[in-house]
Amino acid sequence: MTPDLMPPPLAAEATDELPLFSLLDVEKRFAIDGGRRELRALDGVRLTLRPGESLALVGESGSGKSTLVRVMLGLEAASNGRVLYGAQDVGQFDAAQRRRFAREVAYIYQDARGSLNPRLTVGEVLAEPIRLHQLRESSEVAGRVDELLRQVGLPPDTRHKFPSELSGGQVRRVAVARALACEPRVIVADESVAGLDVSVQAQLLNLLRDLQREQGLAMVFVTHDLGVAAYLCERVAVMYLGRLVETGPTRAVLRQPLHPYTQALMRAFPRFDAPLSVSLQGEIPSPAQLPAGCRFRSRCTRASDDCARIDPAQTLHDEGRLVACLHPLTTA
Repeated sequence: MTPDLMPPPLAAEATDELPLFSLLDVEKRFAIDGGRRELRALDGVRLTLRPGESLALVGESGSGKSTLVRVMLGLEAASNGRVLYGAQDVGQFDAAQRRRFAREVAYIYQDARGSLNPRLTVGEVLAEPIRLHQLRESSEVAGRVDELLRQVGLPPDTRHKFPSELSGGQVRRVAVARALACEPRVIVADESVAGLDVSVQAQLLNLLRDLQREQGLAMVFVTHDLGVAAYLCERVAVMYLGRLVETGPTRAVLRQPLHPYTQALMRAFPRFDAPLSVSLQGEIPSPAQLPAGCRFRSRCTRASDDCARIDPAQTLHDEGRLVACLHPLTTA
């Protein structure tokens, strides 16, 4: 089936008014201790992703970022709430809808090498999704593989190599090429530059940014690095213990954070002109034993008595920013 004969995209209903993804009060709970307790990995998450938008999902390890991505992709079922793709519930897809969703929403794994079949050459890895989704005639597949390699900056002879013969940076580029092979509308990348040399990270970030802008892709980039978020994404969502505590335009959030947690993450970010300081004391509490009231209060220098009683909801501030804090920081 050639591209012009492909069925309309699942999110064809996603007009300028309707986001590609809409997360409506999404919860994810895991039973632990033989079912006697629950671990609340996600707790009332509301989030949207519009066509062509780039969104950074930021937070410490254990904040729920990867779980949120897995629920968005339908790899984990939400315990409560809804995940909509266009106007359709991801949890209610039939087999045909699931297959089309898998083509339109591509996932780049953090462990890029582990996500590639070691028995297949790079050319076979890239050809597989093209054939699976019938995106080209058989005679055109080889040409499409060469085109994908060019797009991600790899030489044509890479197609004959196995993943074990590639460097870490090359493997990440192959993972990006495989995501593009599906001709997706959305790319979800989970810590896709973690563990690489700084120069290789910069090359991959430039690649992702250019591809996202040139092809008009929507992107969700999971990271703990605010520097990466600032460079790559136009909007940022900061997570803490399964909740979004601050969302908004990246430049506005990083210029003047309103939530103390966002401010603490920024102060902990290394700078050449200042010594590294530990501005966020203590460890993130267990999702199985959340503090009463505001879940960040046990680490917050601005916490007061009402923070122990009231669990703050997200409220709208200037520049379209949502902040879940009883005593947000003031803007300059």
